[in-house]
Amino acid sequence: MGKTVYDPFMGGGSTLVEAQRLGAAVMGSDVDPMSVRIVKAELSPVDGAELREYGKLLLAYLRANFASLYPSESEASPLHYFSVAEVQCPACMVTGPLYRSLVLVRDPKKVGAVVRDHALTVFCPLCWELHHLDSADRKVLLCCDRRFKIAEGTYRSGAYRCPTCETSSTHRDLKTGIASRRLVAIEETKANGRRNLRAPSSDDDQMQLDAAREWSAQRDLLPHPIGEISAARSDERPRSYGINAYEDLFTHRQLLVLSHALKWIEENVAAEDFRAALELAISNALSTNNRLCGYATDYGRLSALFSVRGYSLPALTVELNPLHETGGRGTIAACIERVAKSDSAKVRRHVWDVHASRPVPNLFTFSRHSGSRWVGLKNAASASTPEAVSMVDIAVFDPPYFDFIAYDELSEFHRAWFGELDLAGEPLLPKAHNPVQSFGLKLGSSLREMLKRSRGSKPFAFTYHSANPDAWKAVGVALDFADLVVTKLWPVRSDGHMGHHSNPGNCEWDVIVVCRPKRDTIDHRLEDTVGGWVSEMKPLNVNDADIRNFTFALEMAESRFARVI
Repeated sequence: MGKTVYDPFMGGGSTLVEAQRLGAAVMGSDVDPMSVRIVKAELSPVDGAELREYGKLLLAYLRANFASLYPSESEASPLHYFSVAEVQCPACMVTGPLYRSLVLVRDPKKVGAVVRDHALTVFCPLCWELHHLDSADRKVLLCCDRRFKIAEGTYRSGAYRCPTCETSSTHRDLKTGIASRRLVAIEETKANGRRNLRAPSSDDDQMQLDAAREWSAQRDLLPHPIGEISAARSDERPRSYGINAYEDLFTHRQLLVLSHALKWIEENVAAEDFRAALELAISNALSTNNRLCGYATDYGRLSALFSVRGYSLPALTVELNPLHETGGRGTIAACIERVAKSDSAKVRRHVWDVHASRPVPNLFTFSRHSGSRWVGLKNAASASTPEAVSMVDIAVFDPPYFDFIAYDELSEFHRAWFGELDLAGEPLLPKAHNPVQSFGLKLGSSLREMLKRSRGSKPFAFTYHSANPDAWKAVGVALDFADLVVTKLWPVRSDGHMGHHSNPGNCEWDVIVVCRPKRDTIDHRLEDTVGGWVSEMKPLNVNDADIRNFTFALEMAESRFARVI
């Protein structure tokens, strides 16, 4: 209470939001204008009830004008549209479907999954008929006088194998991202809450053609994503799929609905704070309404873009009906509700219970600190602003990890819609020719800058993880450059058991590193050990990658460990 917390790599703003809830004044900065826009809205949320009223008006407008783009043959409401790419083999020039398996949806009776009338729904790759099967373990489909292995497809081991000539081709060879797509099935929600899959009708195909025609006629009059995707990239995707413009990452239906939503907000919402909140909701909807969304087959949920930190291209893509009223991850209604809920004075957090040996939910009530809320667009290593000098009591941050993930290339997907393609400075990424020194010195420059803003010998705390020894060596370079030492470090659970983060070889634990200016400390022996940490974490699992993560963290800290005088 009464302290000022600073985050120079604020990203989505989690640190500042939580600090504000605990009564701290907060300050933050980032090179990414999208980050600034998000965090300002989070720190000063609008009235949720009033935002919901604006949302009702927006959705009424969109449904009145665009519900016809999502036709239904019955009283059921279309929710998801499943499609596969039809690619041309560069060797024999024959066009064929690219798919990883014949499975569309499966009901393995998992907790939290969609309950279905059939255990498994698959498609025939020759006649495209849907087959609803009663066993989730079926191995073979009989159709068109053929036997098809359900778990096999034309795409495996990162390549498409042509059924005609057996030539293997990559997405780069095929330009899969801009290939024509065949609509395979539509998942609908019924009045009783169940979902069913049906074959596409002629109306479904026609509406896609109508949307393309309407977008061509209206495009220049509407807000839309601007810009070519830069060829000078850390991650060559999505250009390697043949997608060169941000507009090409969306279907014509998605472009119409999203663009008209932003246009309506611009013309009908005069209050700047409510306009920003609604724009934030639409920005959130972009990651679940684009051409690179997949499907969690066993759970019945759309898999959003960037659920893996990159422009991954699923073999089976899913288009959401963004106007659906009751279901679906990432609908416009759901995204508006998510922003509206941010004005709540209560928050639920799961906290580890040492007696129960498991996380238990706790409900906290808080009041936001009404003091300093300086949030700005700037490089963490740039000169201090007048607002920030000598005002920081503690800096808590989560710097980019040493893993060559270019977050600016991911956020540009959103920024292209708002004319914010330029950053305030160079992102913190290692250089290929000398990754340890280049990353360490840039991080060290940011740490030096934080020292200028701090009151006395206040602590800095940041989270970090890597099973790569060079990553922790770079942290050591940064601390030495800023003349800082480590006074404490300990592990904390991070991404464990969260989708792709739980894959073998990925770290599931962060290490919190607390450091202070060296001048105010004396050398001290580091007594923590990997074995000690692992023993204290039981019964939680620690994988091999995290054993390496902890080992390298302690090795980095050992020669730089000290205690406060």
